[in-house]
Amino acid sequence: MARRPKTISRSAEIGIDQISDLFESQIERLVVSLTNELFVKLRTSTPPGLGTPVVTGTLLSSWQKESVNRFTGRVYVSSKLNPNGSDTQDYAPAVMFGQSMPPSWKGRYAPGKTPKTTGTPAVVIRYPENIMNEIIQTRLSKILRRITGGI
Repeated sequence: MARRPKTISRSAEIGIDQISDLFESQIERLVVSLTNELFVKLRTSTPPGLGTPVVTGTLLSSWQKESVNRFTGRVYVSSKLNPNGSDTQDYAPAVMFGQSMPPSWKGRYAPGKTPKTTGTPAVVIRYPENIMNEIIQTRLSKILRRITGGI
């Protein structure tokens, strides 16, 4: 016969004036955890599937993260030069979101289909957003349990 799972409970004397501080602290920790998870995934996951494509490795290594304020984390691509002289800011929007595409793509989303990237695995358009959604769907409840102590 299967045993019932233990009930998770927490009792504490928390004054009404302390509740907002408790939640603010937990939200701050949540933002930091989600920002870190997204940053790691964008720098370590590569196609096929969701991930940053690798031709020279410059785009992959240009991911940065920062804390904008207590409740906002930011993961972004820094400006970095490729060995061929192009800047990640020139092509990152095209690779990640299909925006500002270079003329050589002829108006079609083409990572993995241009002469420079032929043979690399196909890239999923909007992959940074898709990775964040995947983290929220698969990891958010675990992160919340860790932050709140299981409440």
